[in-house]
Amino acid sequence: MKGSCGSNADRISNLPRDVMQLILTFLPVKDAAKTATLSKQWRENWRANTQLVFDRDFSRMSKKELYALHSSKPLMLEIFKALLVPDGPITKFELIIPGLKPSPDIMDLIVVYLSKKHVQEFILAFSHHLDDDGYPAIDGKVPPALFSARQLNYLKLHGCEFTAPSWFLGFSNLTFLELTHVIVYPNFYGDFLPKCPLIQSLMLYTCASAAVESHFKAELVAPSLKVFESNVWNICFKHTPLLSVVSIGNYSSVKHCEHSNFNEYNPDMVAAFASLRAIQKLIVGAELLQFFASGNVPFMLPTLLHQLKVVQLESIVLYRLSEARVLVCLITSSPNLQNLSIWSSSAPGLPQTEAIDSLQLLLEADNHSTASCFQCLEELRLDAIRGNKVELDLLRFALATAPLLRRIYIKPAKELDSKKGHKFLKNVTQYKRASKEAEVIYISDDEADTL
Repeated sequence: MKGSCGSNADRISNLPRDVMQLILTFLPVKDAAKTATLSKQWRENWRANTQLVFDRDFSRMSKKELYALHSSKPLMLEIFKALLVPDGPITKFELIIPGLKPSPDIMDLIVVYLSKKHVQEFILAFSHHLDDDGYPAIDGKVPPALFSARQLNYLKLHGCEFTAPSWFLGFSNLTFLELTHVIVYPNFYGDFLPKCPLIQSLMLYTCASAAVESHFKAELVAPSLKVFESNVWNICFKHTPLLSVVSIGNYSSVKHCEHSNFNEYNPDMVAAFASLRAIQKLIVGAELLQFFASGNVPFMLPTLLHQLKVVQLESIVLYRLSEARVLVCLITSSPNLQNLSIWSSSAPGLPQTEAIDSLQLLLEADNHSTASCFQCLEELRLDAIRGNKVELDLLRFALATAPLLRRIYIKPAKELDSKKGHKFLKNVTQYKRASKEAEVIYISDDEADTL
């Protein structure tokens, strides 16, 4: 048994170097450092470690304890010491310790050191607190030295004010950029992004109360961009020929703009999609939806979106005619649409009779052919239905015109009583179906019926 145990120990200590280094990447930094005491091989591999992640496990302190510290400098010095151990390059650096308030001076020194170590992936999260109005306040600023790390290809920042200095020459290798809970300024679009020509994925979530104004008529020029996710709805896609996934969610971190204010931003749905010819997936939040609805919405876009296969609309008031027109425009302009998801919403004080033209009438409008609508549709999902006629019109149209339809998911709103819900479902099941495989699945809180 002893011989067997010794043999196993030898196997562990003499694992291939790449396997030992891979093991280190899955361990917290402090635990990885302890492996240096196991053997000469482990010590050499620890010194050759290229990825350093400093998180809650590294600090061994709770968020409350970190907030109680008068200064985070001792912990930052421990981080700096850990950086000095590796002999070779440090390709990844991640600092996401909740409650930590990085010292600007030490943080800048760390970034300078990482730049010399050829860091490629940099992740930094600043902690934040709520201001007097209850909104998250920004405490951190991006270390200036970061803008000198031109070899970066992956950058992720949270909770900071992001502004590039005038001497910034660009990130020529950057392909992934994620900025969440940040403040950015108009020059982000006109000066920073053009200096990062290889960005393929951009996530931008701003938090300033004046963020809408700061992005007024912002033009997005990103020739390599493929994925864009943001809460900035008043943005112009000027040159994004490869953009295939666009997700513009609700502006949840700022005070909601009134619908009547959207006209000030000159909404133009045709112009917005003119540079989105490669789009395959579109997720539209309430603000972007209302932004489009407040402008001139054509029945069909001049240039069809042939690549668009997935559309998700969040918080749409279907019985508000202006918003229904946006949905119709997307349907008629997307001949290869396969998946359509709609989260229905209500407009307090708006009578449903105000939508004189129902969705069905819009789709069957004179001088417009709807024969191509839903020809490729495979799945339709309606969440938070309220039993409205316009919802029935949409379902009737989909069932009657979608030959490839497989499933329709219907989920009632919480306020819809079971009696009205079952009446709604009964009406849907009586509609003619172009697809023999079409199933209607009604999802309630306690049951799911397939019909």
